[in-house]
Amino acid sequence: MKQIKVNKNCNGCGLCIVNCPYLQENEDGNAEYIMGKAIKKSDLDNVEKVVKECPQNALEIIEISSTKKSGTAGVSEIIAMLKEKANSFSADKVTEDDVKFDFKDYHIPTPYSRNEYVVSYSSESAAKSAAREEFRKLCYSENVYRPILRKMFVEFKVNVLKPYYTCEDTEESAYFTYNQQIRELLAGAYAEIVELVGNKKKIPENWKEFSVYLTKRDVTLQLVNEFDELSTDSGIISEFKSRGEYTSLSWYIDRMDFDWDEEYVGEGMFGRSKYKKKYHYSGFEEAAEEYFKDLMDAVNSRSDHISKCAANTVNSALIDFEGKVKKELLRKVAEINSYTTLDSNGNVYAGYDKDSTPGNAVPGDESTYEDDT
Repeated sequence: MKQIKVNKNCNGCGLCIVNCPYLQENEDGNAEYIMGKAIKKSDLDNVEKVVKECPQNALEIIEISSTKKSGTAGVSEIIAMLKEKANSFSADKVTEDDVKFDFKDYHIPTPYSRNEYVVSYSSESAAKSAAREEFRKLCYSENVYRPILRKMFVEFKVNVLKPYYTCEDTEESAYFTYNQQIRELLAGAYAEIVELVGNKKKIPENWKEFSVYLTKRDVTLQLVNEFDELSTDSGIISEFKSRGEYTSLSWYIDRMDFDWDEEYVGEGMFGRSKYKKKYHYSGFEEAAEEYFKDLMDAVNSRSDHISKCAANTVNSALIDFEGKVKKELLRKVAEINSYTTLDSNGNVYAGYDKDSTPGNAVPGDESTYEDDT
């Protein structure tokens, strides 16, 4: 079976597309071969002329064939090849390194306290209580660290796992390449079978179409798409708190400084000036930096676990995808087999129209195959 190969020299001049029915323009404006079309013998001279006249020497006629046999024997071999491809199909699985959760990819901005250095507390204990409440509100509260961890997981999902929950014809999808490969496989098989049994057999062109993706109903895809929810079940906070007093709220408050200044409060008896101690706290930012460093250390400690969970989740989706591909490919095999069924004399039936039955089909004659191509 002859086809045209377009190499990287093509500059999109369009001359070949105008003069050759086997070529079309791709998304980049260059020529590409139309999958599923074998060059007919009657067109070969014209195609050779187009190839020769290409100003960029970007075209080449190549021979592609899944079988060396002719007629029904060749068709049977192609169908057997398709069945073997279907049964042996496998999507490449990911490793933990492929979907690695690296804590160094994420940064937590350190908050600051507007009340730091504010001289307004009547005692050191009052200043310490205010600092504790401020630190809890801006750093230590679950309402703070949960959104921070969730944001990390969302970024990880978008930046690392996106190919595995993107289920559409785009190069961003990990499943797209497999669909493209199978489309090329079916297109090649279609062209060969048509060449063997003749165009008049009416094998529908849409047989070579193929589009298999996971859907929103598939649990495995849902798990990939919702991976960020694992932030609440990742063990990060348990790891953080396992360090005892060194990650307690009191530990970080004790890292801060508490001092006082005298504040003039008026004249006392005999005209003496009166002063009152007013306390404040400082060192909030340094304590916050230490806290978030400890939190990120806990994230780092759980990174291998998170990467393992990601790999297992993605591979479950890929295994599910494999099953769908095999099922659809085997359906395609059964369908093409129905269009090339042999009659009792060993002849190939014509393709069936929607209202036709095998009994009404016209048997093919191998002696006419050359004339049909």
